[in-house]
Amino acid sequence: MLLTRRRTLASLASLGVLTQYGPVRAAKPFDPSPSLVAAAQKEGEMVLYTAAFPEVMQDSIALFNKRFKVQVKMVRASGGQLITRVKSEAATGKLEADVLDHSDRGQTKAIEDLFLDYAPPNAADYMPSALVSPKLWPTITPGWSIAWNAELMKNPPKTWMDLCKPEYAGGKIGQVIGPSGGTTWTRIMFERQVLGEDYWTRQAATKPKLYPSGAPLSDAVVRGEILIAPLIYNIVYPKKKDGAPIDAIYPSEGVPIVPYGTGIPKTAKHPNAARLWLDWALSDEGQLHSIRDQGNMTALKNPPMAPPGFDPAKDKLWTPNFAQFESLHGPWLEDWNKTYGYRQ
Repeated sequence: MLLTRRRTLASLASLGVLTQYGPVRAAKPFDPSPSLVAAAQKEGEMVLYTAAFPEVMQDSIALFNKRFKVQVKMVRASGGQLITRVKSEAATGKLEADVLDHSDRGQTKAIEDLFLDYAPPNAADYMPSALVSPKLWPTITPGWSIAWNAELMKNPPKTWMDLCKPEYAGGKIGQVIGPSGGTTWTRIMFERQVLGEDYWTRQAATKPKLYPSGAPLSDAVVRGEILIAPLIYNIVYPKKKDGAPIDAIYPSEGVPIVPYGTGIPKTAKHPNAARLWLDWALSDEGQLHSIRDQGNMTALKNPPMAPPGFDPAKDKLWTPNFAQFESLHGPWLEDWNKTYGYRQ
């Protein structure tokens, strides 16, 4: 579908969902049933397969273990590698994961038959647009921002369209490659559907440097090798808190969010620990930690606090139409690769 540069919010609704959070509300306490906690503690441990940044997950694991005395063993891999591992282990009856935590809901949706039926106690509090299966839930919801080196960049961009300005050309901008995974696919889908069909062409004209993932790109921004970069805010936030010369903004045209697809495999050896982990991560307590300590958004309709740097009263979230998220993936990534001169 070819899109004009400007769309009304009504027409955008058929492509993705532009929405705002409801009012910030008081957090509900997390009080799991004593029987579930006892069963999880009897199991004593669980295995978490995740595509999230390891620093992000280590913080969550430490909090969970401190509260419930259940050890979490983390296996971290990039999105494609993780799904390949899960499929291979499942095919041979050797899947070790008690929880699979993945940034590409399309890939977890494709293997949803591997998962148990599960819903958290607060299931009704979550945005329908963030859900793709009754078995898979958004424990983490990163949001895209524009970041820059705060020492070297005196006139930082304020909007997504600013990234097309000639003044930022000549290698000042860095980009994560489109085929890197579901997180980046969400952002570039937003760019084409919301910012216009020619956005990629106009942005690629600035000759951005391409990176395989957000981790090396964010490090390049901190070192000053790149001045500007679209980045998931949860990779910027901890660096900024630690005093690194990096800052970021949520652009006014909308914030693409990436609700994870997280579930419990039917073969889980520690199902009670897995259920306790998900119940906690999806509770207000777990989401407060994700927002406050990690710089994530949330897929809760009414957040228990405003995400750092985000104004729920005016800033907009964007989630893709999931059918198009799947159907457009191949042809649009091919177009992106050609536009940006990227060869796999």
